Amino acid sequence: MAGGVPIKNPYRPGAANTPLFLAGRESQERILRAILRGAPEIPANYRITGVRGVGKTVLLKHFEEVTKRELNWAVGRLQLEPRHNREDAIVGVLHDLLLDVQAQVSRTESFRQKTEAVISGARSLATMAFEDVTVSLGGSANSKESNLAADLLETARIAVRSGRAGLVLMLDEAQVLVDDKDRDGQHPLSLLIAAVNTLQEQQVPVALVLCGLPTLIANLLKARTYSERMFREEEVGRLTRDQTREAFLRPLDGTGKEASEDLLSAVMDDVEGYPYFVQLWGAELWDDAVDTSLNVLTADLLKGLRESIFKRLDHDFYSPRLDSLTPAEQDLLLLTGDCDYPPLRTADIHNVTSRKQGNVNVLMGRLADQGVVYRLQKGLYEYTAPNFHEYLIRRKSRSMWT
Repeated sequence: MAGGVPIKNPYRPGAANTPLFLAGRESQERILRAILRGAPEIPANYRITGVRGVGKTVLLKHFEEVTKRELNWAVGRLQLEPRHNREDAIVGVLHDLLLDVQAQVSRTESFRQKTEAVISGARSLATMAFEDVTVSLGGSANSKESNLAADLLETARIAVRSGRAGLVLMLDEAQVLVDDKDRDGQHPLSLLIAAVNTLQEQQVPVALVLCGLPTLIANLLKARTYSERMFREEEVGRLTRDQTREAFLRPLDGTGKEASEDLLSAVMDDVEGYPYFVQLWGAELWDDAVDTSLNVLTADLLKGLRESIFKRLDHDFYSPRLDSLTPAEQDLLLLTGDCDYPPLRTADIHNVTSRKQGNVNVLMGRLADQGVVYRLQKGLYEYTAPNFHEYLIRRKSRSMWT
């Protein structure tokens, strides 16, 4: 305590909560800095993928701060939702986002109103000049693609005139954008990629950062074959043991509390390098240490807390993924806990359920659409949340207890 005021818990578990210390992501930041240094002569596009719990959203928020404050780019960051997986929806939500970016860089509400009028007028033009470059929005581009390109172009214009290097569009949960197989269907991801590519080919300073689950990789390739060459690719995974140690210890600096070596070893074994777990374990240990007036966090303290920690983990991190599903989807997902893993094989699922093969395939497809599992290849899946299989086993064990 300082001046009678208790020190707040230095750990921050929860969706997208930024930790006091971001460990083990220096290489990803270096890549971001490098690609933006090379823009617009070299198109700056960054694709980041990983499972749940590795800190993708936290990393994207960190990127936003670095890009704005240190690299002097205007930034529009948005977390996409399934409702955005339509052409008109993605164009509409990005239009609103870009108007907000324009207002931020122009710093006056009146200027925002003027630029909105400019964009409306610009959409009727076949071409628009960016300084000494003319960017064509005609040809085969559909009207929605042209509208999005116009919004991006005008925002980049305003950013540059306001002294920024350009515009960076950062989209989280980008795996929700999936093009229809039908040529006449919805193609929101293709539309986004094509609009950005149209501008980048003319060296307009527009950059795109997409962040999402591993399914984003296949979605991009199916949308536009050239996307493989368009993006710098990075998979965000678990922290190393040294990085995990630092992520756990650094928040304790200046608090008057410390961790014993036996506790550190036990925590690292439990959390397996997942940043979300580091924060959860730390938060629970801190609260108990405060309640018991302990200044040294020990393995004995963790031993007494481990059951309650896993209950909180299950309630906060895993259970919501089940609660949002239909009863049929829940039943099938729970049964996958009886299968060997990894990976999850549909052949094994058929052995533990009475459902017909076609029904199992449909349900697994729906689970993939909702981001609970992702498809490795035909008949093979993995969960999007780390250690989800162990959770299903714990859940079944608890339900059997009487």
